[in-house]
Amino acid sequence: MTFNSYFKILLFSTTALLSMLSYANDDEADLKDKILGSAGKIKIKQERCNRDNGECDFVLYDAKNKKQTLLKQWNKTAVVYQFTPNLMGFMIGATGTDHNLMVVNDQNQQKNFGSFLAINQNKTCIVTYESNVKNMPDSLVFYSVPDFRVRQVINQKVPQFNQFSYPMDQGFEDDGSYAFGYIAKFDGEMDMQSVVIQNPCQSNYRIIMN
Repeated sequence: MTFNSYFKILLFSTTALLSMLSYANDDEADLKDKILGSAGKIKIKQERCNRDNGECDFVLYDAKNKKQTLLKQWNKTAVVYQFTPNLMGFMIGATGTDHNLMVVNDQNQQKNFGSFLAINQNKTCIVTYESNVKNMPDSLVFYSVPDFRVRQVINQKVPQFNQFSYPMDQGFEDDGSYAFGYIAKFDGEMDMQSVVIQNPCQSNYRIIMN
């Protein structure tokens, strides 16, 4: 073995080891007790993590430091969105189940948005799928953030969406538009109806259908 070959092997081994150590340190840092977000003096913390399986407790502390355990030993999706210094959202979910967004303000007032689907990159617009709402069919609902006002509702009562069903392949695009599809009947055959909504949480939204 030449010196150059030996040096290359040594360099590769050292780089791989450093990469593994860095990954381990990052993984360990993710499992440390830490504050994930706050609304005024209200805080959500990650605590008591199990390094063997990545399970953690997620706890809300009010202004008097009284704790409310939101989740115990959870290792699925758990994300805190910091909307404003006085408003945050706590989103949880798991593959194959509905996701839930709990919004908390600095007075510890809490509101849940079930069947949470998406949030845009700027955290100014969220989308939910709401069913069993009084006098309303299953609906795609758009809320502006941080006021959480309903900006748009899509359901079968809207003429161009009279075949609307649960959205598929949905999400926000890089340009801020919201895209989704649903199964509809065209000329007697079932096919995918594709929809793009530009500025979905603004008054000047525009709907584009294929």
